[in-house]
Amino acid sequence: MNKQLILNAFSQSAAAYLDVQPHTKARLILSVDDSASGVQYFVRRRGNTLQIAFRGSDSKKDWASNLTFWKRCIPYGNVASKVRVHTGFLSRYKTPACRERILRLITPEITRVQITGHSYGAALSVLCAVDVQYNFPDREIEVVLFGCPRVGNRAFQRSYNARVPQTLRVENGNDIVTKVPPALFGFHHVGAKVHLGFPRVPLLLSADAHRLEHYLSGLCPNYLP
Repeated sequence: MNKQLILNAFSQSAAAYLDVQPHTKARLILSVDDSASGVQYFVRRRGNTLQIAFRGSDSKKDWASNLTFWKRCIPYGNVASKVRVHTGFLSRYKTPACRERILRLITPEITRVQITGHSYGAALSVLCAVDVQYNFPDREIEVVLFGCPRVGNRAFQRSYNARVPQTLRVENGNDIVTKVPPALFGFHHVGAKVHLGFPRVPLLLSADAHRLEHYLSGLCPNYLP
């Protein structure tokens, strides 16, 4: 992945917070704001590429999902699997307004899927990416995550990294969200990490570093807010 791809993914992640979507070269084909689950995402298509951007936490329902730390089996229904993921994230992703609608959009003409999100939206992106790969193993999948929390256990991490190797996880400074759920609870990050801004300092956590504008400053040092 090159820097331009990361910047494009950032633009989509930032735009996911907007109620009115900007015009881009990719055509907006689906906009979802599910009041029942609180899940919000946007899907665009450009040629044979499908672009999916999940919105981060901006409601009480989102934060309730974030704080649900116990785990659930995945793949779906396979109780013998050692893979476990964050129950709150999984329950939101599995809603009919999210999972079913996204999978239906991956038609035979779609050969490439790009998925991105910030914060809670990044966690949903992780679950979406591995689900798409499992159901459509012949598609090329590219994932860029910004300020992503930990999503699953070690078994999930290994399975995800083998299935979706083109995953970049961008962290800024001492972003607090990238340290939850705690590793002490058995959660592990996926993808290859790209660190921005101030060096990571053990035990120093910053909610301010999680803000989108600070991710933008890290990606574009000459950016003036």
